[in-house]
Amino acid sequence: MNEFFIVKSFFIFLALWGIGVVLLWFRPRIEIFWKIIATLIFLFYLWFFFDEIRSGVAQFTDQWAAFSVHFLKELTVLVFVNLFFIWPLSLILIFYKADDIGAERLLKFICLLTLVLWIVFIIYFFANRGAETQLIEGIRKIFPHGN
Repeated sequence: MNEFFIVKSFFIFLALWGIGVVLLWFRPRIEIFWKIIATLIFLFYLWFFFDEIRSGVAQFTDQWAAFSVHFLKELTVLVFVNLFFIWPLSLILIFYKADDIGAERLLKFICLLTLVLWIVFIIYFFANRGAETQLIEGIRKIFPHGN
């Protein structure tokens, strides 16, 4: 994981965040004040990182297949590293959760997520280095009119 990935992928993260903000506006029983605050925070991030978002969109439209594969690869690295934060927070949530079934489901999810990420990393580090280029070429064959 490097800083270049984070900067290059701002537009994907902010696009997902934007979808979340739109869905928030359709959620009943949340005060309008908090919806406005969430929208203003999103708009601030759009304004603050506008140049990075514009360059990320340009790179994505130029070579979307390679960009998507690299994004997914680096996203798994990002999630794997963030497990150092996710595990302690999840264990604290599990301890304080009033619902025993919900606590057990959260623990099962975190355990399975960790195991899946370990498997992905073992395959990633010990697999053939040409697998990434084969995946990119496979995506280009599936979508021949793309980049």
